[in-house]
Amino acid sequence: MSSIQRYHVGPRLCETVVHNNTVYLAGQIAEDLDKDALGQTVEVLACIDRLLAEVGSDKTKILQVTIFITDMADFDAMNLAWSEWVPQGHTPARATVQAKLADPRYKVEMTVIAAL
Repeated sequence: MSSIQRYHVGPRLCETVVHNNTVYLAGQIAEDLDKDALGQTVEVLACIDRLLAEVGSDKTKILQVTIFITDMADFDAMNLAWSEWVPQGHTPARATVQAKLADPRYKVEMTVIAAL
């Protein structure tokens, strides 16, 4: 029987779920919503690093990322932070979607699936 571990459980979601050596991260957003898309992306990526490390994984083990961006005009800024962060040779499957996010101040949100 496989086990499911949940981390940072809240009333509507948990930040991280681990099942069968796979890590699932809830949508990650920046805390400082006054930052531009580049600044918010840097914060989101740091949060992903922290959550993966907490369960014994890291960005070299990311399998898939879905990036939600509120304005495609910010695509290059988001990609600038992404390109500096993602390790070459370990780029995951990725999709980027323009979307209206839960708070109009959010510029970027990312969900992640990774291996342990």
